[in-house]
Amino acid sequence: MEITDLMNTYRECSRNLWNVYFSRREDIGASLDAFEQIRELLFEALVVSELVRDGTKEGEENDLPILKVVPRPRSEILINRLSEPGGAGYWDQEKDLVVGPDDITLQFLDYFDFSQVPLKEFHYCLCKVLSFPTRIGYVGRQALIQASEVKVFCDL
Repeated sequence: MEITDLMNTYRECSRNLWNVYFSRREDIGASLDAFEQIRELLFEALVVSELVRDGTKEGEENDLPILKVVPRPRSEILINRLSEPGGAGYWDQEKDLVVGPDDITLQFLDYFDFSQVPLKEFHYCLCKVLSFPTRIGYVGRQALIQASEVKVFCDL
């Protein structure tokens, strides 16, 4: 089931909440901490509750299924290159890497921006590479792909 519109609703709500209400507060560190907690609740309320409602019988235990990110043809992707064990890494594993919907399998982790303040736009989907047959060494790594270049699906 495609849930791109549902995910975009969550993305826009998060973006607006940060940019309007949190970004200009004096203690930006505390604002970032509070905002991340609120985003978890927003995701539960705006996305998970819709998926559970649509795919689970009342009283049935439910684990959130994997949300798959499917790139459009010829989408540029950035693969994380770790700098050292436990390091933050860099997004330059392979320059100008382009993928299509049949080239790679990605799991949605979060929305991402390189800049945390003052404004967030959530330009990217932060993903985990589940499968990449032409580059097996990238499996398990994190990747960034522009949110405008993907569709999101959930298998219920």
